[in-house]
Amino acid sequence: MEFIAEKRFPATPKRRQEARKKGQILKSQELISAVMLLALVGLLKFWLPRMLERMADLFRYITSFSGEWTVRSVSEIMVNVFLQSFLILGPILLVSAAVAILVNFLQVGALITVEPLKPQLSRLNPLQGLKRMFGLKALVQLVKSLFKVIVIGYFLYAVIRDNMNVFPALQGLTVGQSVIILGDLLFELAWKAALAFVIIAIADFLYQWWEYEKNLRMSQEEIKEEFKQTEGDPLLRAQIKKRQRMFAMRRMMEDLKQADVVITNPTHYAVALKYDPAKHSAPYVVAKGQNELALRIKAIAEENDILIMENKPLAQALYAQVDLGQVVPPELYKAVAEVLAFVYKLNKRKRYYSA
Repeated sequence: MEFIAEKRFPATPKRRQEARKKGQILKSQELISAVMLLALVGLLKFWLPRMLERMADLFRYITSFSGEWTVRSVSEIMVNVFLQSFLILGPILLVSAAVAILVNFLQVGALITVEPLKPQLSRLNPLQGLKRMFGLKALVQLVKSLFKVIVIGYFLYAVIRDNMNVFPALQGLTVGQSVIILGDLLFELAWKAALAFVIIAIADFLYQWWEYEKNLRMSQEEIKEEFKQTEGDPLLRAQIKKRQRMFAMRRMMEDLKQADVVITNPTHYAVALKYDPAKHSAPYVVAKGQNELALRIKAIAEENDILIMENKPLAQALYAQVDLGQVVPPELYKAVAEVLAFVYKLNKRKRYYSA
């Protein structure tokens, strides 16, 4: 016996759209952080020398001031320090913001929602809190953090191991030369750590995708309920279709009263034809039916003094090939023309004798 509440079906587009409106989206924060780190390492590789020069200039500007310390002079110094600090740190801040926005947009797209900010009583539930603390998601976060520490520790060990002969030589170098060598080693460590974090972020993105799809899964009952909400209640749709068929039947029976002839099988099929040059260039079907409906068409035709002719092949062909309101196909012109010619001739005689 199938467990009804089991959520084993993929989410429908409607479910995904509703989840997106609520702020339930596929996003890896690790991916944003890793790409930002990689971008900053690349930026600092080229910007750090210039940044150090500007910092040295700023330091000399502050220490070389020999004027009188007044409110105005202090204000000017503070403004200049602020502007120079912005020029030094501005590229780092701008690149960080641009990368964060870009990676976030590539993952989520354009989305503005306040649903995640609304207070939820479920967040105060201690059981839910324990579940978040000791659940699978918390375990994954712990594994990621430990793996990051291990990666950084290993790369730090590898850099030190591969450069053991460099550190003793630093004693014979100047401070500037030592800083350059240590800076290169730190950049090597940063590059390796950033690339490793990107790999971790890709794995985290795959996990987030798996968890996102799992949380959006639907049970069979949920799919049925959504179908009812989208398409309407099946009972209501059946009633609407029944009512539509009833109205169509009434129209057909009214149009039948204007027919020129009814061609029968004789009891299984009945097709009513009318020729009106103002509407169509050929005769067209105004009513047709099978079995009980065919008998009903014949009865209405008799009530309205419409000629009923038995022609089995023609009745079957018209019923199978021509829908309501459609004209007779060319291959049936000859047979229908003979029938209508006979009808018109017979009607002419009736009018002659009645006169």
